[in-house]
Amino acid sequence: MSRSLALPEAGRRLLRDRARSMTAPAGTLTPWEPRPHERYPPGFGSLLLRMLALRNLNWLGAAKAMCLMSGVCKAASTIGAVGRGAKPLDAEMLDGFAATLGVPVAVLAESTGVHRCVAGPELAPAVVDTATLVWEVRRLTRDQESGLAEYAQASGSQ
Repeated sequence: MSRSLALPEAGRRLLRDRARSMTAPAGTLTPWEPRPHERYPPGFGSLLLRMLALRNLNWLGAAKAMCLMSGVCKAASTIGAVGRGAKPLDAEMLDGFAATLGVPVAVLAESTGVHRCVAGPELAPAVVDTATLVWEVRRLTRDQESGLAEYAQASGSQ
């Protein structure tokens, strides 16, 4: 992710296109099964965590991505608490989820009823492109992701 954020727009587009063109070998991916702590009660927090899970982001991965992409740095347990409904979603967390998912904050705000105190800037193009990349790599193996990271590093140094 950090490599994608650092690339110029053309480099991010090239990386996204490369990820989009890759497919995992047949039989290498298994369907996601939630672990007991990932079974959430109905609610918007649950929906957000399921959206992150579709991107292969567990609590820790989501916390890291959120911090990197939005500057909203929370513990993995805090991310999980939002999914379980133990921690209410606030304006700061809304910004973090929006950036990580690549969704405009206004869309999440309308859906949740949580609004920002002060209107902030829209998501930066690098953040939206990186969120799209996270979606594209969801169906790749770790080896393929590593190869893509090397490709990003090589693209960035050109």
